Amino acid sequence: MRKRRMPRSKKMYDLCFRSLRGLPLPARALTTLLIESIIGRLLCSQAIIVCGYVWMSNHAHIQVFSLDCSALTHFHERLKKRLTDFLKRLLSISQLNLWDNNTNIGEVLDLEAAIARVVYAYLNPVRAGLVRSIDEYSGCNTWKEFLSVPADVNASVEKEVPWVLLTDMEPLSRENPSLSEERTLINSVLERASSRERNTVRVMPLKWLEAFKIIDPIEIERIRQRIIAQVREEEARLAPKKTPLRRIEGFVVTDAYVPRKKGRKVFMYASCKELRWAFLATFRRFINQCTECYLLMKQGYTDVPWPPGCFKPPIPRLCNAL
Repeated sequence: MRKRRMPRSKKMYDLCFRSLRGLPLPARALTTLLIESIIGRLLCSQAIIVCGYVWMSNHAHIQVFSLDCSALTHFHERLKKRLTDFLKRLLSISQLNLWDNNTNIGEVLDLEAAIARVVYAYLNPVRAGLVRSIDEYSGCNTWKEFLSVPADVNASVEKEVPWVLLTDMEPLSRENPSLSEERTLINSVLERASSRERNTVRVMPLKWLEAFKIIDPIEIERIRQRIIAQVREEEARLAPKKTPLRRIEGFVVTDAYVPRKKGRKVFMYASCKELRWAFLATFRRFINQCTECYLLMKQGYTDVPWPPGCFKPPIPRLCNAL
């Protein structure tokens, strides 16, 4: 008799990926158009909920709510691939190795760690010296949505976005185009995409709280105000030390590559050692189960029950063709 799988609870994940070199994603209207178009298209087919994001010139912080690890992986890989394709088109580049392979997809294990990750993401533009407050940041982000939605885990903000194709884009005359050239290109893209179906970017800024069984509106609002207070406190502390950069950045990907130190991948966030140790013990058991399943496959078994959440490998070669 086939065993019935128990339903898995959805979890909060924090994604961060960055470019190998340059500043390919400046805080410009064209960047926001491309990012939102790609995300809107991907959300049509991927079983994840986007809770929030902050896009910097060379990296992104995205919080998602999901139980499907494979959908989460496909989401960020396709997101990076499509961004790379658009940048190649904009900059008339035939080949571009844009992203660092060490993408962090970290499961957030407890509420304190979750609050810290949300605060960290929204403070990125301030810490980088781009603005004095996240309210001033013109790059693609969900701060306004986080502030405005009702205190409900199911509260959402939806925005219709065009479905932009590569063929809609025309190459830029230079890496840092003028505002008039940018507006002209955006208008051209919107006109070409007007005949296609529009996609929806749906953001649920408070959905991640459900991963920690918090659904009471009063508790939700208390946590939101705590996050806002921490962001404002850090902004005030950094204000005298950071001078905002009054400039429009270009889509720069040609800087000399400087190798970065390769550290251990972060795959969890927790506020205490006990949670990290418990997670590592669970992860080791998971690895051992996958190893046992693969050994059974090598012995010729075809109905091996792989543990939930793993990426099942192809069947190993059992013989050599003559």
